[in-house]
Amino acid sequence: MATHHLLCLSNPFSSPSPTLSTATRSFPLTNNFNHKTSLANSKPCPFICSQITHHHHTRRSANYQPNLWNFEFLQSLQNHHQVFTMFRRKLEKEVRCMMNKADAEALSLLELIDDVQRLGLTYRFEKDIIKVLEKIVSLDEIEKHQSGLHATALTFRLLRQHGFHQVSQDMFKRFKDKEGGFNDELKGDVQGLLSLYEASYLGFEGEYLLDEARAFSITHLNNSLKQGINTKLAEQVSHALQLPHHRRLHRLEARWQLDKYEPKEPHHHLLLHLAKLDFNILQSLYQNELRELSRWWREMGLTSKLEFVRDRLMEVYFWALGMAPHPEFSECRKAITKMFGLVTIIDDVYDVYGTLDELQLFTDAVERWDVNVVNTLPYYMKLCYLALYNTVNETSYSILKENGHNSLSYLAKSWCELCKAFLEEAKWSKKKVIPALNRYLENAWVSSSGVALLAPCYFSVCKEEDKISDEALHSLTNFHGLVRSSCAIFRLYNDLATSAAELERDETTNSMTCYMHENGSCEEQAREELRKMIEVEWKKMNQEGVLDCTLPTAFKEIAMNMARVSHCTYQHGDGLGRPDYTTQNRIKLLLIDPLPIN
Repeated sequence: MATHHLLCLSNPFSSPSPTLSTATRSFPLTNNFNHKTSLANSKPCPFICSQITHHHHTRRSANYQPNLWNFEFLQSLQNHHQVFTMFRRKLEKEVRCMMNKADAEALSLLELIDDVQRLGLTYRFEKDIIKVLEKIVSLDEIEKHQSGLHATALTFRLLRQHGFHQVSQDMFKRFKDKEGGFNDELKGDVQGLLSLYEASYLGFEGEYLLDEARAFSITHLNNSLKQGINTKLAEQVSHALQLPHHRRLHRLEARWQLDKYEPKEPHHHLLLHLAKLDFNILQSLYQNELRELSRWWREMGLTSKLEFVRDRLMEVYFWALGMAPHPEFSECRKAITKMFGLVTIIDDVYDVYGTLDELQLFTDAVERWDVNVVNTLPYYMKLCYLALYNTVNETSYSILKENGHNSLSYLAKSWCELCKAFLEEAKWSKKKVIPALNRYLENAWVSSSGVALLAPCYFSVCKEEDKISDEALHSLTNFHGLVRSSCAIFRLYNDLATSAAELERDETTNSMTCYMHENGSCEEQAREELRKMIEVEWKKMNQEGVLDCTLPTAFKEIAMNMARVSHCTYQHGDGLGRPDYTTQNRIKLLLIDPLPIN
């Protein structure tokens, strides 16, 4: 774990700093990690290559399957729904009128907000949603205890989701009996139980009443499925019990809901039509980004030069879309895709191919962040280092140009810490060391690569007029608060999915192995412990999402989305390393197949 602030890193360089050069594709670089270092008075650097260095020892291979989505296919992606943007604005205006209707009942407004969110339209109605929720709070209906279980639970979930810190678990106390359990009469209220179940996943640490609510609702929702209920409601219950809405990948959930949604009232047909149209328009935007990124990926050429690495651009872009789905975050998605694409390759260098001596050289090179150190590296590492060096600098330049923030020192530092964490794991693995679980986890939050993905997001969502707070930078660079919890969930889900394959490759270092070795337990006990740890981190993240005022709301949502896309990617196996039919189908639903519009 990093324990020092980025600005305190003292490692001045002696060589001059290269500037942006479109001819050489080298980008701005500071000579040290000082956030305020000027980019002026710098010189272009050449792209240095050499012949392959041959080694006499045996290299490992992870035997990754080939890329499922080739360059020609990605370039062919294109739908033409952008022409419907004017019609979308008309429908949006009508839905907004529905939300701002003065005489609408509180429950009908809450259900409309829930539908808007589930159908993927939150970003178009954020101000309207906040306005309605402020109105709901002002009615004091919670304190007057006038609403039933469904309305109460829905109110709690939406208020907490949107950062209303005054909402408390105490609002559910009136549904408990004299013995302290939930009233028996609630057992037959399937809609109320479903809403209570969904609300329970917004709990903070120490909110034991919500833990009881979750257990109670799960038991009786499962009973209702066994006893037989309305087919449509049964489908909703089964879907929720697989994974609550709060932890689902929002764009994927929107696609599922759009296929299942049945308008409750005639005017809700407007909402459905708007949501379908919006989904296809955004899909067109994502396809444009994919075409651009596939050209970047091909021009970089690492996957064609390095046979041992994963070629996973499509899966990586799916991850970026999961983290930052809103259309205004296009540059953020591109940055995540580029960073994560490089993470997969450099992770394979550390995990699969490099010797310890070579990995130490590479780690030192990244820590120095000096193009001249490339001469110390073997050929395959020269390619990786310069690809990383140029891409990080290019991303920093784009952020500086668009948002006015000099992020280079922070992006470089995130990669420095990541490579040091990768090196530590490589040493453990190659030396057959199984560290104590706590020691492993302190390193694993960093080696998850979460901060290398989140750092460009933070600066991308902060506009030029926004103040970059020291508290926010401390959380970002020192793995604190919401950032730490998101990285922890990322790591734990990854370990749950990839531990078997890592053992096949003779790697001994992951949280599963560490827990079993330390406690003398079996694999299933280790899995259960990791799931408990994930629950704890979600509660911490829920609390930080509501109470942390130092981080921008948009960034907090992106960080929480990283936890969501982690679960989605690793839910049924290693969806990044070994993508299966489920992974392919999810990608098709979001990025290839448009929705039919009647």
